[in-house]
Amino acid sequence: MKVAIYQMLDRGDPEENLKAAFEAIIRTEADFLVLPEFFSIPGGDFRRRWTIEEAYEEAGRPALEMLRRASLRFPGYIIGGSVIEKEGGDFYNTCFVFRRGELITRYRKRHPTPEEKALGIREGREGAIFPTPFGRVGILICADCLFERTRDEIASRSDLLFLPISLTDPRHPRTEGHPISRKMAEEHDVVVVKASRIGIFEGRKIAARSAVIAPQGVLYEAGEEEELALLEIRL
Repeated sequence: MKVAIYQMLDRGDPEENLKAAFEAIIRTEADFLVLPEFFSIPGGDFRRRWTIEEAYEEAGRPALEMLRRASLRFPGYIIGGSVIEKEGGDFYNTCFVFRRGELITRYRKRHPTPEEKALGIREGREGAIFPTPFGRVGILICADCLFERTRDEIASRSDLLFLPISLTDPRHPRTEGHPISRKMAEEHDVVVVKASRIGIFEGRKIAARSAVIAPQGVLYEAGEEEELALLEIRL
């Protein structure tokens, strides 16, 4: 199967981010394409720019509409990184999965960061594992993988696990390699596909590298620039 990973450059504007993601999707032929967490939102700490309602209107709702539209022109499954979702009066950090215009599933991040909670993002409650012709596919979003019970629940039932991640505070300790992804892959015999993005946070360039980690080791790791990688993966 062919898996595309879009390690995306943050262009500093939601419309430009959405345009770049749309063009990457429609020019790619693959069985899966994965985007990073919060791919449409400029910058890291968007509390400084928007309220949660504004972030949804400016970058969340348009991103969902773009994913649906792009999926009509993409042959496989779009793992839509994550967008801000609104349901009733509640907001979530949600990964939507589309295929040929159909919403296959959605996954709401179960462990939002303190910054996300302060913004008004609620915790998701359910996991997301769905069948495909290639095997069972699971989803976690960024900090979810830090929680052993959650990652074991999803990784143990998946053949392929997508992990969209995003920009982070440059003051956080830098992690070399992909220790948690390797642990999931080795312990649960799952292939982990991690999709990050490139951007500027507080004046510093952030590049948490995208990667594919199998039980036997790292199969692919991106550099520190924007990259649309197309990989052949066997489960």
